[in-house]
Amino acid sequence: MTTMSRSLTILLAGVACCLPLLAGCGKSAPAQFYSLSTAAPQAATPPDGPCRAIGIGPVDFPAYLDRSQIITRTGENQMHLAEFHQWIESPRDGFQRALADNLPRLVCAKPLFTYPWPVGGHPDRQIVIQVARFDGTLGQEAVLRISWSVLDNDNNTLDWRSVEYREPAQGPDYAALAAAQSRLVEQFAKDVAASLGAGGNRK
Repeated sequence: MTTMSRSLTILLAGVACCLPLLAGCGKSAPAQFYSLSTAAPQAATPPDGPCRAIGIGPVDFPAYLDRSQIITRTGENQMHLAEFHQWIESPRDGFQRALADNLPRLVCAKPLFTYPWPVGGHPDRQIVIQVARFDGTLGQEAVLRISWSVLDNDNNTLDWRSVEYREPAQGPDYAALAAAQSRLVEQFAKDVAASLGAGGNRK
């Protein structure tokens, strides 16, 4: 075998050995998925107040949250989209689901609808929600800025409120931030229950 042939053989063998390493380097980290949790079930005591059909929605979310990536703030006017840390469902759907899970612990909602209503669904009280902000800063806090109205079955406004909630993140990672955002929904559910009570007795 000539010297050139041996050199070519060694070169090709070296390239073949490196291919698995190169393939490994091309793999990206697996994505992690998160959801909003709800408050732990309490003792089965019926909530105070009359039982009514409650409808949640429409729930309006800002366009910047209309994505699966978790949004965090890195500065006054700068945000980060986490490609490898994502919501398992759309933020709007997750928020509406978590609220619907929390609310029956606080008010007697029989039945409880989420928008759009099922065929034949006619809520006695409707909660119309506008979310202006629902994000946070890793290792610091989560923020929810929100407005909502309580309507009767004739679309009359019984109550309207606007609040900003802040909840510290009890850890430096995305799991801690998602947990803090879950607690924000729990806080909001308590205020919605109070709002239903404030306007609930009006005819």
